[in-house]
Amino acid sequence: MVQWWRGRPFQPKEKVTEPRTPGAWVVTIRSVPLRYDELRRVVESTGEARVYFGEALAYLHGEAVALLRVEATGFRWVEALQTWWRQAQKRDGIPFDVRFYVRDREFVGSFQRDQVEELVERLRDRAPRVGGVPVAQ
Repeated sequence: MVQWWRGRPFQPKEKVTEPRTPGAWVVTIRSVPLRYDELRRVVESTGEARVYFGEALAYLHGEAVALLRVEATGFRWVEALQTWWRQAQKRDGIPFDVRFYVRDREFVGSFQRDQVEELVERLRDRAPRVGGVPVAQ
């Protein structure tokens, strides 16, 4: 008889689908599904943000999107994301947008419509914070 667990009972890994850094801003990002892995890598590249939930392919109102929910202690990652976004569009010649939401549905802005400074300011003002001690700015 085959022992699937190889002598140990199954222990599932901890799944974290909620933000856990006290004082962090909570932001939702939507973009094209093809870019999911790159988006996630760039968001987490500065160390100021962590994707706590992501779906490479979600359907919202009939539109296929990549969905990332981010907890952030700062906003340098938005600038890094915009730099990557510009390079990706030039490299591939395919226009796409990265849109930002708070409370999952409240539209804040996008790279095609807004300057990064304005977008960061709106995110700081409107994004909810994880309960607890606020992050030093």
